[in-house]
Amino acid sequence: MILEAVNSVCLTYLATEFLLNNNDDNTSTHGNSSSASTLQSIKTFISQQSRTIQYTFVTLICINIFVYCHDAGQTILDYIQYKLFHIPRILLAICSFLIALYWDCRYKYLQNSKNNQSNSTAPWSNRYFIKQLVQSFIRLLPVYPFLAVVISFNFLFVIILFEKLHLPSDILNAPIYYGTLYGPCMLMYWDVKKTVVRSGNVLPR
Repeated sequence: MILEAVNSVCLTYLATEFLLNNNDDNTSTHGNSSSASTLQSIKTFISQQSRTIQYTFVTLICINIFVYCHDAGQTILDYIQYKLFHIPRILLAICSFLIALYWDCRYKYLQNSKNNQSNSTAPWSNRYFIKQLVQSFIRLLPVYPFLAVVISFNFLFVIILFEKLHLPSDILNAPIYYGTLYGPCMLMYWDVKKTVVRSGNVLPR
């Protein structure tokens, strides 16, 4: 449960960072082929990540391998989850995504402000962040009950495709599980982060 939330947050961070970098590359390079543009986007994305973030993800990958490939790792994880931190799954998911989203948006804004040395740069605004968070929640709230259904329905076509190609459909269990359970939180994460990053270096009050 705890590792699931951490994995989901990290995957969401990677996906949103790649989407932002990919959008910036598409606006600046229109003449390149799609394959060359994608390869360049991946190289730029990897090079822009700090050493701390790179080491963090390598450590997380090692922890996942230890937990899911070794009985001792699963035993330790179960003890931590059910003996030390017995927290409801939905509460853990929401709190982990909110903490990561706040850190991510604030870090991106301060990083952009440092790169853009301008007198018009305003300090980080918690009020603006909360405003965007509430607006995103209100936009997603009416469709929230249907998001999990829509995500699962889309995976149905993927399962059918796997069956026609005689591929093992068991490998889809994890994407379906993570997408259905954490998909709505991922969408809100992307919506808020995209708005904050594209607001530039001056946040409205």
